[in-house]
Amino acid sequence: LVVGGGYIGLEAAAVAAKLGLEVVLVEMAERILGRVAACETADVIRAAHQEHGVDIREGVGLERLIGEEGVVTGARLTDGSELAVDFVIVGTGIRPDTRLAEEAGISCENGIAVDELGQTSAADVWAAGDCTSFPYKGGRLRLESVQNAIDQAQAVAANMLGAGTPYVPYPWFWSDQYDLKLQIAGLSEGYDDVVLRGDPSGGSFACFYLSDSILIAVDAINSPREVMHSKRLIAE
Repeated sequence: LVVGGGYIGLEAAAVAAKLGLEVVLVEMAERILGRVAACETADVIRAAHQEHGVDIREGVGLERLIGEEGVVTGARLTDGSELAVDFVIVGTGIRPDTRLAEEAGISCENGIAVDELGQTSAADVWAAGDCTSFPYKGGRLRLESVQNAIDQAQAVAANMLGAGTPYVPYPWFWSDQYDLKLQIAGLSEGYDDVVLRGDPSGGSFACFYLSDSILIAVDAINSPREVMHSKRLIAE
């Protein structure tokens, strides 16, 4: 059983299916990738999993696990059904661990709050990575991404040495599932239009997210060139 239909849960399901396991994935929202991708991208990912035998159940959550002597043997879902399971993978999101910062009196807001240079509310204390929230387009953003962790850490290290250069993120992500290589540039939150290029059923396409006719993000499956050009356009 895989609980959660985001990228972590779907990647875990793909690995398990390729190992020959029987996989059931439940997503309590109406569809997989509901917070991070358009329906067009989710449809392609869902079809790939179903072709590999993954039983995807959307709009269904986990009510409780059933076990004997500390070992999981089953799961009861919110639709009343019960499954016999050998193990469970839970990929339902994370909360930043800000306990140390809070105990030190450092301001936290969906993570350790830093300014555009990476400095916290405490003198001589800096932070970077998934645990931080930083100024972004008039608000604050906490970005869970390998690339952000690397780029922000380099920027904050330079600022600790006096560079004084604000950190500007260029979000991009990737997810490998079966023969699909999904690459994402930008953040699609707040989009009001979607434009497709290519054939989603043909295994190679791009989904462009627009806000007021401005490109803000792209999902590209087996289309690296689209991502390369889009990253430049989004940055501009």
